[in-house]
Amino acid sequence: MRFARTLSLYLMRETLIHGALCFFAVSFVLLAQNLLVRLDELMLIGMHPGDWLRLGSCLVPVALTYSIPLAFLVGILLAARRLGGDGELLALRANGIGPDGVLIPNLLLGLCATALLAWLVVSLEHGSRRQLVTLFKTVAARGAILEPGKFRRIGKQLIFVEERLPGGGLSGVMIHDAGSNGHAYRLFAERGRFEFDDVRSQIEIELWNGDVHLDPTEADPNRSARIHFDSFSVDVDVSHILGTEFGPVRPKQMTRAELDAVVERARQGDPLAELDQKNPIEYALEIQRRQTLPFAPLLFAGVGVPIALASEQRGRSLGLPIALAAGFAYFGLGMIAESIARSGWLSVAQASWIPNGCFAVAATLLAAYVRRRLPR
Repeated sequence: MRFARTLSLYLMRETLIHGALCFFAVSFVLLAQNLLVRLDELMLIGMHPGDWLRLGSCLVPVALTYSIPLAFLVGILLAARRLGGDGELLALRANGIGPDGVLIPNLLLGLCATALLAWLVVSLEHGSRRQLVTLFKTVAARGAILEPGKFRRIGKQLIFVEERLPGGGLSGVMIHDAGSNGHAYRLFAERGRFEFDDVRSQIEIELWNGDVHLDPTEADPNRSARIHFDSFSVDVDVSHILGTEFGPVRPKQMTRAELDAVVERARQGDPLAELDQKNPIEYALEIQRRQTLPFAPLLFAGVGVPIALASEQRGRSLGLPIALAAGFAYFGLGMIAESIARSGWLSVAQASWIPNGCFAVAATLLAAYVRRRLPR
């Protein structure tokens, strides 16, 4: 029993080491791909350094959702290749350790990876996607609401900015307020800075070294005033411009409670007019995806270990390509299952479990194959 526990920990360590290396490589590729797709747009609208950090923090949970299963699968194959190349798999068989001795530790690791992936998918991924969309719209709004050299009317306020500076800086600012605060005024400032608050849907403009010209009121039409200021703050409400676009409008951005609410609304005949996806099946599919996808690492362990053992026993190097093909086939089956659900051939719940069902059967058959064919 002592030897079995030590052996299991040793095999798990090998898989973790190789899986970790693959994890960083796959995560980097996924992150770089997502960034490069939008790089031109992001540079054009002028992201701040803080925006880039926020962008990375939003992309990481999304990338991990797919990099964890693939890295775990590749880690199994590379660990088996290393063990086979050093003759350790042969030594295990010589000591009566059959395929189950390698499969069970990796299944335990797969169970841990499944728990981690479930936490990511259920708790973090939708929030990261929502923050990602909010970030892009915030940066776009930051660049479009105030354009240098152009007058922009926002509600009762007319705003002119002579020049936009890096970091939200402004130069040559003029604001005319037609009376949103009870008094009409014109404001001129030498310089300023603005920030976009997506939570309150407003821009906050901090101004320095300027004058406020108060217009005459109805009660005293002959009186006006001019006030010099060193600093002055103006809040401009832009909620009527942005509307509800910062709210979750796509299935992958919603919490489970929000998804259930949308499905119930659709069941009662609501057209879902304010949402990006009008088809309620999309929201049901997202609910099922969050239930089925976390099982991928466990299923990949069940399929990957027999493929690795059979490949190493035959002295071939086809295990890694075959396992990678199997991993991508899993996600391909997921796309096919979604198409089946949309066509109405099967219910959403039945179609969504097709990839897991196929891989569970494949894992059982492959495990039986290596037990029968590999010497003990």
